[in-house]
Amino acid sequence: MNTKRFLLEAVALVAAAVICALVSNALAARERKMALVGFYPNAQKVPVAAAVPAAAPAASPPPAPAAAPVTATTATPATETVAVRPAKTPAATATVSPPKKPADISRFAVHADKPYIEIKYDDVKALHDAGVLFLDARRTSIYEQGHIAGARPYSVWESDIDDKVRKLYDERPDEKQQAQPIVVYCSGGDCEDSHMLAQKLWGIQFNNVYVYKDGYPDWVAHKGDTHTGTTP
Repeated sequence: MNTKRFLLEAVALVAAAVICALVSNALAARERKMALVGFYPNAQKVPVAAAVPAAAPAASPPPAPAAAPVTATTATPATETVAVRPAKTPAATATVSPPKKPADISRFAVHADKPYIEIKYDDVKALHDAGVLFLDARRTSIYEQGHIAGARPYSVWESDIDDKVRKLYDERPDEKQQAQPIVVYCSGGDCEDSHMLAQKLWGIQFNNVYVYKDGYPDWVAHKGDTHTGTTP
């Protein structure tokens, strides 16, 4: 094998490769171009130092103002302030309303010849305001759902009605007590329970009984005082 020839060909190939590389690098774009080893075109360029401006001389402090002359003054004694309490205002006098005058029920006189007299709301209200005894002739279950305030349950359809009437007579054995007005009522309209109770009361000498003809519904319509439950 010819060694010399082989070396020459190898050197020629290497040289050709180097030349091709140099040409390719020279023709490449700037961002893809490679810097050759040892090639620094700006290595010997020294930048010019920027001139540093000279420091301004420090400003001298302004002269201190001359002290104002002190004038001697005579001290004025402080005046003591005393708080003056306002005069007490007399308390307002409470206004007391006069006692309510009881309703006049003198017109509701004894009528011994009649078992009862039918009356309307205005008379019923006057008797209720005067504290007259009211008796509810409806059934107890209905009474508990709502009744005139203060009225007692005296259902004419229940077995204890005679006992209740007799007990009422025991409470008022005197003729003056029996002459006091008593108002009985039921459900109004065609209800006759109140009339039946009035007949029972008249039969044992209660001779001043009044029947509220329009009954409990009319009382409610006039927004009269009502209670619920078993007690008056």
